[in-house]
Amino acid sequence: MKLPSEPDKIDCDWALQCLYSLTKLDKKILEILRSGGEFRSKEISKKLDKDQSTAYRSLEKLVWCGFVYKERHNIRKGGYYFTYSVRPVNMIKEEALEYLDRWYENMKKAIEDL
Repeated sequence: MKLPSEPDKIDCDWALQCLYSLTKLDKKILEILRSGGEFRSKEISKKLDKDQSTAYRSLEKLVWCGFVYKERHNIRKGGYYFTYSVRPVNMIKEEALEYLDRWYENMKKAIEDL
C-alpha cells in the first residue's frame, strides 16, 4: 500500500485499509452491508457480479476483522444458511483504536530493537 504523500492527508478509509489490509472488494462489500439489513453471500455476489466463493472469502475476512456479524439460520426441512450484517460503527471504531494502539507499541518496540 502506498503511503499518502502528506501525513495530514490520512483519512478513515486509508487508515482502515492499512490496518486491516482491506481490498477494493472488501470495501465494496462493506458499502453494500452499510445500506442496512442482512445479506447472504449469494445476494452480495450478484450485486457485485462476482463468483459467490469470491464474495464469501471477502465476507469471512470482514468477519475476522470485526466489521461484520455472521449469523446462522436453520432451514426447517434441513440445512442452514448464513447472513451477514455490518456491526455498529462505534464498536468498530473502539476496536480499531485498540488495535492501532497495540500495533503502534509493537512497531515502536521492533524499531527500538534494531
